[in-house]
Amino acid sequence: MASSLARRILINGALLSGFALATSCTPAIAPPNLTVPVREQEVPIVVAVGPLDATKVTYEGRPVGNDLDQSLQTVVRDMLHRTNVLKDVIVLDIPVKAGGKLDPEQVLSAARSQRADVLLVGEVKEFQADSRSAFGSEFKVALRLQVQLFNVHTGGLVWKRTEHVTVQKAGELDQIVLHVAMPSLNAGLLPPLVDYIQTDYAALQRTPAKSATADASSTLFGGAELARIDADLAPPASTVKPKDHAYAVIVGVEDYRDLPTVDYAKRDAEMVRAYLTKSLGYREQNIVMLLNDRVTRSDLEARFEKWLPRQVGENKDAEVFVYYGGHGAPDPNTNQAFLVPYNGDPAYLETSAYPLSRLYETLGKLPAKTITVVMDSCFSGAGGRSVIQKGARPMLIKVENPLMAAQNMVVISAAAGNQISNALPEKRHGLFTYYFLKGLQGEADANKDGGVDVEELYAYLRPQVETEARRMNAEQSPQLLPGVDLLGERAKLKLIELKK
Repeated sequence: MASSLARRILINGALLSGFALATSCTPAIAPPNLTVPVREQEVPIVVAVGPLDATKVTYEGRPVGNDLDQSLQTVVRDMLHRTNVLKDVIVLDIPVKAGGKLDPEQVLSAARSQRADVLLVGEVKEFQADSRSAFGSEFKVALRLQVQLFNVHTGGLVWKRTEHVTVQKAGELDQIVLHVAMPSLNAGLLPPLVDYIQTDYAALQRTPAKSATADASSTLFGGAELARIDADLAPPASTVKPKDHAYAVIVGVEDYRDLPTVDYAKRDAEMVRAYLTKSLGYREQNIVMLLNDRVTRSDLEARFEKWLPRQVGENKDAEVFVYYGGHGAPDPNTNQAFLVPYNGDPAYLETSAYPLSRLYETLGKLPAKTITVVMDSCFSGAGGRSVIQKGARPMLIKVENPLMAAQNMVVISAAAGNQISNALPEKRHGLFTYYFLKGLQGEADANKDGGVDVEELYAYLRPQVETEARRMNAEQSPQLLPGVDLLGERAKLKLIELKK
């Protein structure tokens, strides 16, 4: 791919052209810096770095280094992370028995289980190492690496490239291979890979959604339709100006330590954040986002009970927004509802989880002008985005709180106390969060005045979620606290002002 992105690679401070890289002998062993002059085109996909076969990397009949293939995976992951283009890069840990080979379907299955969109695998095709000194303190190393990119959803090969590098360095052979030769190879391989992903994503975004050939236009995204999904839910243009005193805490727990996965909770949280910053006037520095293992009980206590009060202070004009996507749980003994952190245990909620009533009480003490709480969770223990201790039965939990009478707080939750909160797989989001955001896009603007208020949003959200849930043979009715009859002036609180 002959693009300026693919041609510009910065290695040890020298700008080189092309991909056949050769480094001369220098005193210190240091990995090359990867500089990718990307366009302003972030791509919201997860890349899984799969097996990198390094069996050919041997010297005098013995493998070079220990667990070299796993170390190479880490090098690739770290370099891709530094491009700041992709949503996430993960390393697949797939155990292989001695002398055994991985089944390609096994690797794809592992990538799918991690919700990856594309899979990057590689193989060292050629390796040579010659000692340039009598005591083996300097080596000339030649490496040829081939990498392949697969669409995880379809299993199809979409991109392939081979790169060669020769380096001459003083030092330990395994360190030269790992920290000089391989990063140099990646500096030639990864920029065109990133360029390919960006180009394909940008082309798909320009493809009309209704086109019969839309899938055929993208070998990379055709199976996931991810670009089209994100374009469909993109934050709308608004007339809301940046706010200096608007603060938000966004929590998304998708991958729990010991509990079932909450499908799409991470995507939900990330899209909510995009709406806050691009459409609702919240500044990046005034938003805290906690994801997955960053969500412990102490993390929630610190953000809700320390950070938020400190930011709001005594400012009665402040605005507060809280979003939670993850498991909820009922305590059968106390009939209380809890937010379940990453390491939470339904059998020990009092010590491992965060009480919902405590959240309401903490927020209720804030003097802010408005406090909006959005909960894509449920508390029945019947499944979906809720869990319960082993042996206990699903139950009806009341999530109302006396503090709901406070004149500055509105809570919009995903489901009634005896229901579950469902996912919407075809949209890669939670059902409730998807329609909450669609409402803010303008779908909920019933009077067509260019804005969406609380009453309009709820009037749109509830029937949309109920209808879609019934299609999935489920019951889910979003709740508004306090009830519609108790909202008063809060019913007309403008959540967004759309640009006409």
